[in-house]
Amino acid sequence: MPEKPLARVFYGLTTLSAIAGTTLAFVLYGFGTSGPPDTTPGMFDVYGQNMIGRLTDTASYFTTWSNVLVAIVFALLAIRVSRRGHITHVLLFSALLMILVAGLVDNAILAPAVAPRHGWELLTTTLEHTITPLLALFAWAIFGPRDWLSRQLILPALLIPIVWVVFTMLRGAIINAYPYGFLNVVKLGYPMALLDVVGVLVVGIAICFLLIGIDRLARRWSRA
Repeated sequence: MPEKPLARVFYGLTTLSAIAGTTLAFVLYGFGTSGPPDTTPGMFDVYGQNMIGRLTDTASYFTTWSNVLVAIVFALLAIRVSRRGHITHVLLFSALLMILVAGLVDNAILAPAVAPRHGWELLTTTLEHTITPLLALFAWAIFGPRDWLSRQLILPALLIPIVWVVFTMLRGAIINAYPYGFLNVVKLGYPMALLDVVGVLVVGIAICFLLIGIDRLARRWSRA
């Protein structure tokens, strides 16, 4: 597809938003020394441990993985919009899927269950869970690239999220701590935690089909 200056602007804005949110998260949680410790059994505590533990936990959130992938993919789009290939198609699909799941789960499930955020924490979570997902969806839905998503790529697009689940469960079994309440094996047990994973997976597959539908509609509109 031809390179469009406005498209590259929005790809760049999406990249900057993802980088800013992730960087602030590492500064705030990874190097932060203030904030109340999380005493919930089985949950990450980004304030109540040493720097290495805080940095490792911050890097282990699904949100972090999602924003890093979005930053990489949209930076590539901004640099060269016309780049095509099976791997780039899968990475774009996975980036859109992951960032939308991260935003949806946080805003619909996680955020209402915790105390209201303020200051830098509010800015960080807004960038990671609201602004970046909306920018990524808008930039892709309006400017493309078109015809990169298909049903055949759904399973490959789920590979990184599946790797994250396996990593989280294995690491959680070792350190006895998990990033999110719906994965907290210490509190829920493995059957309920795995059932929650299946529920999020179903939502993710539904988002995949929604993205494919948006892509098809956008192609029809562009032809018209």
